Amino acid sequence: MKIGLALGGGGARGFAHIGVLEVLEKEKIPIDFISGTSMGAVVGALYAKEGKVDYLKSKIFPFLKRELIKELEERFSLASQKDISKNPKVKKAFLFIREFYLWNLRIIKRGLIDYRPFEILFKEALDEWKFSDCKIPFLCVAVDLVKGEEVYLEEGFLCKALLASCALPGVFPPLREGEKYLVDGGVLEALPTLALRRKKIDFILGVSLEKKREERVGRSSIDILLNVDEIRHNRLLEISKNLTDFIFEPEVSDFGWADFSKIDIIIERGRQEALEKISRLKKRLKRRRFFPFLKY
Repeated sequence: MKIGLALGGGGARGFAHIGVLEVLEKEKIPIDFISGTSMGAVVGALYAKEGKVDYLKSKIFPFLKRELIKELEERFSLASQKDISKNPKVKKAFLFIREFYLWNLRIIKRGLIDYRPFEILFKEALDEWKFSDCKIPFLCVAVDLVKGEEVYLEEGFLCKALLASCALPGVFPPLREGEKYLVDGGVLEALPTLALRRKKIDFILGVSLEKKREERVGRSSIDILLNVDEIRHNRLLEISKNLTDFIFEPEVSDFGWADFSKIDIIIERGRQEALEKISRLKKRLKRRRFFPFLKY
């Protein structure tokens, strides 16, 4: 029986994948294929290379200490927004100016941040690795803006594929690949389970890190647009989750997309979620081996 692992996106919340992987490795749950979106693609690739969490950590911790990552966190983390001021009026004014500035940048640029410095960091972490160098078969998901469809990347250099899968629209510019303009796979597959189904994987484990949507209408036109996008995103996510045979959902909703300095706490959230559900997973796997056509 082939077991596939689908690792969803979520920025820094994606470090919870590491905690889940630690438990799966300790409990000797074999992983035969990994698919990843955005940060799930980064964690998935680094794990797939050697199939060991210790190796994954040895690569990702030094990566996070780089000045470029610290600057990214300062610009986009929830923590930095919360600590602006204890005075609500000052804080509101600052956020308004910040959002107005970012909004104008979005209008005139394809992204707020140039991906090229990150390409250098990715190349340092990934060297010249290709997908074929991974001990565990791996693919990552991006979305082509031209055709409006998902693209499954599983050949060539890992570095470029991961940059495409992590190209968050509005923050990073699309990555051009021939006639394609690739952005974050989470646009269509926040949890990349469909790719594993197409690979004829027998049992799909999913790790979803998406925040639950708050019920609301919206006070402004921008808020309404964001609300509509969340509704669309959550419906697509539910479809992806329904393709899993077992799912982990670590509670990481209180962390922001760029809270990279909170990696230890986020990993622990993933570990706790996996520990809580590991006995149920083992029973499910055992049942599937004896009754391969029984989903639950």
